[in-house]
Amino acid sequence: MLATSALALGAGTAAAQDQAYDWSGAYVGVQAGYAVGQSLYTNTDFPTEYVNYDPDGFFGGVYAGYNFQMSNNVVLGVDGDLNFTGIKGTNDYWWVGGIPVPTASAEIKYTAALRARLGYAVGRFLPYVAGGLSAAKYDFDFVRDSTGFVYYEESKSMVGWNVGLGAEYAATDNLVLRAEYRYSDYGSKSFAQPDFFSIDDANITLSSHDFRLGVAYKF
Repeated sequence: MLATSALALGAGTAAAQDQAYDWSGAYVGVQAGYAVGQSLYTNTDFPTEYVNYDPDGFFGGVYAGYNFQMSNNVVLGVDGDLNFTGIKGTNDYWWVGGIPVPTASAEIKYTAALRARLGYAVGRFLPYVAGGLSAAKYDFDFVRDSTGFVYYEESKSMVGWNVGLGAEYAATDNLVLRAEYRYSDYGSKSFAQPDFFSIDDANITLSSHDFRLGVAYKF
């Protein structure tokens, strides 16, 4: 009888603690993940001259934000992050006439995002959706010969949007675990490409799918 009462009391206390957990407050954390990118460079004056860089790789960084939990358990928040990456890609550069020439390469140096979040608290569990602005520093080059000579290279700041969904779990009152999928479209850039015989117009696009894990301290 006493044991049964103790177990019931313990279960009730745990349930009450979960129910009483408040997601409101600021947090800072670290994260890591893997991204699969899509990136097409095109000489718009000669569309058959192009390269698919399609970089992929690991990244890691920091994130921070603030949540406000309403009385109906809806959680509103703002979240920002900064990541340094090893997201790289190499491929053939296709010349006019469908002729492949030596390797072209690209690398995302860093990414950043600022997002709004909407979630629904289920005790210590918080599923959410998020979206907002994305930015990336993107370096790319093409046409290397056997000596490693780079004929052309660019470094562009790309700005676009992102959308994602994820879930958080408050392992303790202060330690919050996160798992998230995110799609980021960093937009496109148009620019002038010095070619061998003229100045051509060119365009590059960049987007990525990524999965990330994080752990944060909630104040």
